[in-house]
Amino acid sequence: MRFIPRLKIRGKRATAEQIESEISALIQGNGSRPYPIPTSEIAKILGISRTTIYYYLNRLKEQGKVSKKDTGRFDLPKSPEYIFRFFNKDHPITSEPLVAEWMDDLTTRKGGQPITNWRTRIRAIESVCNSCQIHPSDLLVSQRNTEKIMRSYANLARQKKIHRDKRGRKSNNITVTMYNRVQAVRDFCGFYEITWRRGVGGIMSQKVPNHGMYADLRLTEKELEQADQFIKERFGLDSDIYRWFWVGIESCARFEALYEMNLDYERHVGKTGKTTYIMTVYESKTKYIRGGKWYKYITRQDTQKSIDLLKSKNQSRIFETGMPKGKFRVQISDQLCQIYKHLEKANPYFFHHPNHSLRHIGAHYWLSKKDYNYGLVAEIGGWHTIDELKKSYGQIPPEKILEIIG
Repeated sequence: MRFIPRLKIRGKRATAEQIESEISALIQGNGSRPYPIPTSEIAKILGISRTTIYYYLNRLKEQGKVSKKDTGRFDLPKSPEYIFRFFNKDHPITSEPLVAEWMDDLTTRKGGQPITNWRTRIRAIESVCNSCQIHPSDLLVSQRNTEKIMRSYANLARQKKIHRDKRGRKSNNITVTMYNRVQAVRDFCGFYEITWRRGVGGIMSQKVPNHGMYADLRLTEKELEQADQFIKERFGLDSDIYRWFWVGIESCARFEALYEMNLDYERHVGKTGKTTYIMTVYESKTKYIRGGKWYKYITRQDTQKSIDLLKSKNQSRIFETGMPKGKFRVQISDQLCQIYKHLEKANPYFFHHPNHSLRHIGAHYWLSKKDYNYGLVAEIGGWHTIDELKKSYGQIPPEKILEIIG
């Protein structure tokens, strides 16, 4: 289908010649602005699409008024302001109009509320621009140009030459780094209608790194008994680590949710006389599902005893408050690692992610108890899709398969 350009600029009808003349003047710096304007800004000034801009650039090329480089890109004059300047607190990337408009979308995208990691995405664009010494508008020239920039960024990442903001979590895993940077770049480009199809391979792939690699991470029933005995002997029943370990497993809650978890509960006694403590947590990662509120079911008697011992001290959370959050995380992570070391666990994931390992252990704990009823366990553990529970947390162990197939 042949492209038919719009015959309007700034919302008013115009002839093709008038639009062509306006674009030419803005590119050369002879128009309403006394310096050359990049095409992305011209599109915003005139209220037309970049496709329309490039239609008229090709017309100007046929007239010999503009030329193309060997790369196929138009060789256009650059404004003195276009010379690259390092983005930092004195020259924030959000001062760039293209990024500022995108940021407005990021911070209002969820029904007027921001997406959780909007700051991380802006810092990712800043890292790409500073590392490759480009302007944000360079990411919007074409898919091919963006992919070229991201390949260059990946090479710099392998050489450990990328520029990073001091804020946020750092990763030395290039695959994870590139996944996060590409996610941000795709979002930025998508806002300006440059998109990549779902499932695309290559540098712009958004295949989740290590997805499903730790779906078999678990503790057997015997190992859970050994862990319980170890914690009681070393730390005691009335200890933060005892509650953190077992509430973490039965709730499958993430660190932040577990840290903010209120000690209050509703006692439920079943037909058989079994007592369950029904507690609640707030998972910020799923705050757009039920407001992030999930019910948790604490069924172990010793865990309940430990909770009541702490409750008798007028504490409000599942650990004795008073320690700064960062220091608490270090302490509880160290104690979890002591447990995994005692159990002689070899998988480094236990030691690199001691807290999140509890969510994996909890998935298998409940799946084993409920005969791999994924729907029920997804509800208990707080997975909003059964597929995510299956793929990332709940791989059926070999002994269970052998039991089923007889």
